Formats: sequence, structure tokens, C-alpha cells
Amino acid sequence: MDEFDLFSPDPEGESASDAAFLERLQAFVAPVARHSDAVVKDPDMLKWAQAVYEAFGDLDDTGEGLTAAELEAACGQAGPGSFESRINVFKALGLLRPPKPHHHRLIFNPTGVAALLLFDRLRRDDGVQEILLLLDQTTKGIEDGLLGPDDVTARLAMLRRALAINAGELARLRTRPVDELLVLRRNHRAADRLLSDARTLVELVETRFPQLSAAGGQLITQALRYSAAANELVDRLLRQVLAERDFSMLLPEQYRTAALYSNTDALAAVFAGTVFDKPTVALSPEQILVTLEQHRPREVRQRPPRPVDLPVAEDPVERARQRREAQRRRRRAAAQLHLKGQFDIDLTAEIQAAGWPGAARLVADLLAAAADPEVPVTVTLATTLLVDGKAEVTYTTPVRLSRAEKDHHDG
Repeated sequence: MDEFDLFSPDPEGESASDAAFLERLQAFVAPVARHSDAVVKDPDMLKWAQAVYEAFGDLDDTGEGLTAAELEAACGQAGPGSFESRINVFKALGLLRPPKPHHHRLIFNPTGVAALLLFDRLRRDDGVQEILLLLDQTTKGIEDGLLGPDDVTARLAMLRRALAINAGELARLRTRPVDELLVLRRNHRAADRLLSDARTLVELVETRFPQLSAAGGQLITQALRYSAAANELVDRLLRQVLAERDFSMLLPEQYRTAALYSNTDALAAVFAGTVFDKPTVALSPEQILVTLEQHRPREVRQRPPRPVDLPVAEDPVERARQRREAQRRRRRAAAQLHLKGQFDIDLTAEIQAAGWPGAARLVADLLAAAADPEVPVTVTLATTLLVDGKAEVTYTTPVRLSRAEKDHHDG
């Protein structure tokens, strides 16, 4: 049960009791129940539906359904009672059905998915989230132009009545024990958001349908009544917290709300009876900077090296020319050695035998010699590619070295 679990503890570890959930479940299905005892007596019975839902969601990749044997293997012993008895109930009520008449496989009715999602919200939020959802859907429908005056009138009335009933329930909680309030507080924690969403809806209604402003005003009246009753419940819990100094009674979101919206004096009042150590001497930023400057290690300065004293009589341009001539002589001599007295020669085998990076160095020297007009040689690169995966030089291109025409005739 990874995506959601009707029966695991909520994030704060304060889920409603099974008895309270069963009471809400009975009231939820009452409009469509045929008998007064139509609801299961043990909330663990719902684990069978949850297990069957998960089996179809995880195993039925083709949409052709699952057999009873596949279901039983996937569900195991999900809850009280036998697998066969619960499957028969699901078949009788249409939660499970064959894709075709007299077919041995079963498919899961998508309506059951919606029911499980509704039951999950019913267990956690007592149905208040449905009012929020209807507020959002009505606002979106008006903005998109999908709802007319009659539709909006009906939804405003539905929302007003739902808020009136919930506000009356909260008013009756004034005399309930604190322990019971702790169980029910999560069900009404969205009071401020509900009031804000109701105001947004009414403002939109007054803009698009001015004739419905009276109905919108009645909705705001009930939203204010509900919000006031919910805040009164929270105030009572806060008074109990202060009296017993038991801050575990507060929800984490209440701490966050206090930090964001309370003033400094209200937040400081929490520590009015707390004894603190005497603060240390305060230092100004200027004092800290001066102290850092005094104790910062000094930078080590290095004197740059003295410039090289060059002989006064030496000409740097002449020295560069001499280096260039020496390099040209070396290239000419190397070319003569490669030619071995011939007019042209194939150096492919010599390049392959030079290894790496000797081959690259040899080709670079040959190309540099051919590019020098004072070195009478030419280099021809073939378009053929020679590949030898076992050699050190795995691939190369045939290279021919030739004497230049002028040098050949001179020789």
C-alpha cells in the first residue's frame, strides 16, 4: 500500500479512531443504503477492497482483467474473513465484473477507485475538503464560462447549507472534552482557507452575476460563522496547552503559522518565564574589522627575478634568422636521408614503424619541410586509409616524399 493507505497513521500520528471513522462511514453511505446494517462493522474489512484495487493497478497492464486465482495470490489475507466471501460481495455490488458475459476474468469498476479516494478523505478530513473542492470547482467553472446563473445559484445554496451544518457541529463541540477536540481538530484545520476561497467566489459572482449578490452574501455569512467556530475551537485548545504546558497538543502547522504571522511581543511571551544566561559583551562591526586587521598575517612579498643581461653586441634579429636557417638545414638533411638518393619514395612503412608519437612527429616534420619554399621537396598524401587494429599506429594514410622539379634537374 504505497500510494495511500486508509489504515496507516497520518503524518502527525493522530488519525481518527476506528469507531469515529465507522460512524462517518455509516452516515456517508446512508443515502444509498438499503438496510441500516449495510456498512461493515470492522474498518479492517476495507483492506480487502484496498488490496484488490492495488492488485489491478499493479498487475493488470493489458486491461483484460485478472483471474480469481491471480487476485487471491496478490491479496493474500488482507483483512478479516475469507477471500472468497469478500470477492462474492464485490461481484454482487458491481465492484468486480467480467469484461464480457460468462468470462472467467474480472475487471475493477473505476467507480470503486473514486469511492476509495472519497473514503480516504472522509477518514482524514471529515468531509470538509469536499466543500473546499466544490468552492474551487465553482470558481473555475464561472471563470471558464461553463456555469450559468441557475447553476451558480444551485451551487451557492449547496455550499451555504454545507457550511451551516458544519458550523453547527463546531458550535456543539464547545462542551465536548478536550481529548475529543484533539481527535476532531484536523477535520477543521482549513477554516481560514475556506473563508478566503468563499470570499473569492462571492467576489467573482458579484462581478459576473450581480443579481446573485444576495445569495453570495448568505454564503459569506455562513463561512464567517464556520470560521469563527473553528477559531474558537483552536483558542480553547491553546488555553489548554498553556494551562498544562503540553505543546504536543499543537500541530506543526500551528507553529509555522505563529512564526509567520505573530508579532515579536506575542512570540516573546512564550519565553516570559524562561531564565537565560547573561549575554556576552556586544562588539560592533567596526571593532571586529579592526581586530581582524591587527591579527591578520602579513603578506609575504617576493622580489621579481632580475632580467637576464644580454650581450650588447648581439643582434636578436640576426640570432632568430640563424635559428631559422639552422632549422631549414636540418629539414633539408632529414629529407635527403628519407629519399636515400631516389627521386621519390613511399614513407608509409617508415611512419608505421615509428610508433606513437614518433609517427605524428615524422609526418609533422615532413609537412613543415614541404611548406618551406627553401627546402626542395614535396609531400603527397593519398586518400586511402590503412587500418591495423593490432599495430601501435592503428590507422594511417600513405605518404610519398619527392624531390622538387628544380632540385631534381639541378642534381
